[in-house]
Amino acid sequence: MIVRPPAQPLFYVTIDGTKAIDSLVIGKMWQEFGWQNLLFDWKPAPGDITRRIDRLHPELPIRFMREQIAGNGASFGDICIMPEGPDGTGVDKGNWPSTTQHGNIAQLNSSNDFIQSFVFSPRCDVGAAGQSLGAGARVADLVYLSSHGVRTGDMFGAASEFIDEVDPFFILAKSAAEGRHFDGVKWLILSNCNTLVPETHNDWLALMDANSSLRGILGYHGASVAADGSAGANVSFVKRLRQGASIRDAWRAANNAWHMSDRWVVLCHEGAKDDDLPTWNGATLAPVSSAPARVFFFDEANLSGKPVVHIDDPFTVFWTKTVGGAPVKITPRNRYDRGNKIKDGDVLGITVAPPAGVAGFTAGTVIELTLVLVREDFGTPIDIRAMFEVIGTTGIDPKVAITSVIKGQTDNWRLTVTGAPASVSLALSIRALGASGATHNLPFWLKGQFTPPGGGGVKRYDFIHDAAIYLS
Repeated sequence: MIVRPPAQPLFYVTIDGTKAIDSLVIGKMWQEFGWQNLLFDWKPAPGDITRRIDRLHPELPIRFMREQIAGNGASFGDICIMPEGPDGTGVDKGNWPSTTQHGNIAQLNSSNDFIQSFVFSPRCDVGAAGQSLGAGARVADLVYLSSHGVRTGDMFGAASEFIDEVDPFFILAKSAAEGRHFDGVKWLILSNCNTLVPETHNDWLALMDANSSLRGILGYHGASVAADGSAGANVSFVKRLRQGASIRDAWRAANNAWHMSDRWVVLCHEGAKDDDLPTWNGATLAPVSSAPARVFFFDEANLSGKPVVHIDDPFTVFWTKTVGGAPVKITPRNRYDRGNKIKDGDVLGITVAPPAGVAGFTAGTVIELTLVLVREDFGTPIDIRAMFEVIGTTGIDPKVAITSVIKGQTDNWRLTVTGAPASVSLALSIRALGASGATHNLPFWLKGQFTPPGGGGVKRYDFIHDAAIYLS
């Protein structure tokens, strides 16, 4: 099928925090549809033909890269924004001061902080004042973001995974809480793990409201393959689009071909579910209803789509951390603040309250809290007995039952409610987080099970959104 060139100029942009090959593939192949890279006419830096300089963010790594797909030999070249350095190395030779990641912390943070806002408004200016990002009439209709990802919806590069002082370049829950919206972007492709799990849907729904240009998101609710595998899947994706498939169907077919049938996700407005390249290029995309938004979730088990609606947690569960002698509630907006990450010796609290409108717990209610590192199949064993000491309780029997996966059980605190408290809490001192084998900037989060004396209750609910806390 021949896809006619766009009726008006259309642009894409790629942002990569890991090996860049998948970004180079999607960009180069997208040009077959008559699109241009947002930075296609940016001039090379003096003395460095691969580098492009943003006059407002001169240390932001932007380069023309050429790489091959491993085991394939096919070579692809394109301009890519790489906030954590080429291929996520944490180094940008000739631009950043150090040849080591830890010597470039200021540059990494500056770049990542800019990307947090740029994803929402990927604009550029090539006027008389010089080339710059963040403002201007030219905007990318398509944003491709490749990175690591976790079930909180946060996205980060290879360098920030190992440096406490560097935060992710996209923090989903914080963006939603701040009321951000997409300006110009129509589709977002997320080449990373777990950033479209159901627990993120409340936040994505908030970001796709009436003030947003975004029509849909492609991504995963499980582990994505690494960069070279993603590059291969991108080749399949573009080929199917060229054959006339809708964006949704092409994404499904490409990922099924690359053995990710149980992981692919499309989250989109009802009116965008049949978007394809001919209608996009022809400026005839169907209108979407955004007041209120009608967003649907598609995966292999929901091929006809399932409406996305806001779902409140059945109970309130959150962490606190003692800072300066006082407890600080850890929220999606502040959990990356330097003082709110956790380390050995810190004092933490876990607070559990019943649903809104319920005065208090019933005596004898059993609350089981399970600690999870990153995701349940992450593969790194944790031992809450070795990691934490229980130093206090409120509203529960002080004899807290503890089980550990190290001994073939779930890592679990089992709390029994006494009286009829409005909330209960568990105070913990951190003995040794190293017992988990976890690295910097990875989240712990809580699953909860609630069983009243008469039975029933809530079975194994994931409190990822409000009960996640990050390692320092």
